Amino acid sequence: MAVCQRLVQAQHKFKTLSNANNGAELAQVIQLSSLYTDRVLEDIHKEYGSWDVLEMQPTRGVWDEIAVAHFQAAAAYRLRSFVDAYTCQLSSFNAFLRIFRNMTQWSLPVLYTLSRDLCDVAQRADNQLAASSSQGGKLEEATRAINQGFSLCMTDREPLLGKSRKWGTFRMANILFALYVRHKAYNLCDSMIRALKASELPPLEEFPMSDQVTFRYYRGMLAFRNEKYTAAKEDLLFALEHCFRDSYNNKTRILVCLTPIMMAEGRAPHSRLLRRYPPIKAMYGELAKAAKAGNLRRFDELLQEKEQLFVNTGTFIAVERVRKVAIRQLLRKIYVITGQNSRMSFQMLCDGFAAAGITDIDIPEMESVLADLVFCGYIKGYLSHDHGIAVLSKLQPFPPLVSIA
Repeated sequence: MAVCQRLVQAQHKFKTLSNANNGAELAQVIQLSSLYTDRVLEDIHKEYGSWDVLEMQPTRGVWDEIAVAHFQAAAAYRLRSFVDAYTCQLSSFNAFLRIFRNMTQWSLPVLYTLSRDLCDVAQRADNQLAASSSQGGKLEEATRAINQGFSLCMTDREPLLGKSRKWGTFRMANILFALYVRHKAYNLCDSMIRALKASELPPLEEFPMSDQVTFRYYRGMLAFRNEKYTAAKEDLLFALEHCFRDSYNNKTRILVCLTPIMMAEGRAPHSRLLRRYPPIKAMYGELAKAAKAGNLRRFDELLQEKEQLFVNTGTFIAVERVRKVAIRQLLRKIYVITGQNSRMSFQMLCDGFAAAGITDIDIPEMESVLADLVFCGYIKGYLSHDHGIAVLSKLQPFPPLVSIA
């Protein structure tokens, strides 16, 4: 059996870096797309005319096994044989996990790199299989493997906190969040948040800011989906304020969820923000104008027009809440036009809505709408069902929208 000396040198380099606890450099060279990997593959191809020799190399330890599987994966990746690349990358990842359980914090960068590469090649493998009408499932399998890495971080029992693998918990959790969201496995996201809350970890504030921002975005997004808007706003605002200033795509994702929460509190997106983020302007710009102006008919037209977009982005229920702002503003207009009379009949309000183009609302529905607005704090007063009137507070019947949470 021919021994590839260039591969032996690479195996030695991996082991040397591991023995020196040099996780940063090891993470760089073990990337599928690293320059070092490119050079090794190029040298092997020049000497043997192909990469077939990689299939015949003996292994005498875990790092030998990791290195061989790594270069096999990298070679298959360059040949665009992503299914084979995935199989080899998974072998490399699983071999690393066998020794990772006995390692300390220094090895975390290696785990991150192997996890990201495994996600990438698994997605490409699934796409390749789908193109040939074959069954995929590689990304789901990769997710299960990465979850093992997450567990090894979260449950580490290293007595010296400075050396603990626990410092990788939130980075791995964020990788899993992205995978679970892609699978729409939101129940697994909620389970992971509960597991993190119950675990003995350092405070989130002590982790790198990048980990904090990403985690709080996902936690806020999940609270948003569960209609827990106060908690969602807190996390999403933190993520927006601490996100890297030039991370346009990340900030856009945050604003997709955050904007309707703020609009429901009467905080329309600023024109400067809309100019900077055209996707947010396209989604919410006209809706915000209609809600602020009390143009309920235009708001309903836009809601119907963009309904599929809001459903696809998971924002439809939150946007529907903004409709209350539009109704409140329309009621305030009627209140002002009619002389600010604190006693307003349901029929008069129905007539006011009809004048604004809302002709399909009757007295029972108007009473229901008013009761909801009173309950939510958008207007102050009470309803008299027997007399068919709304009795508004003489002191600030329409409280400032910014005061409504």
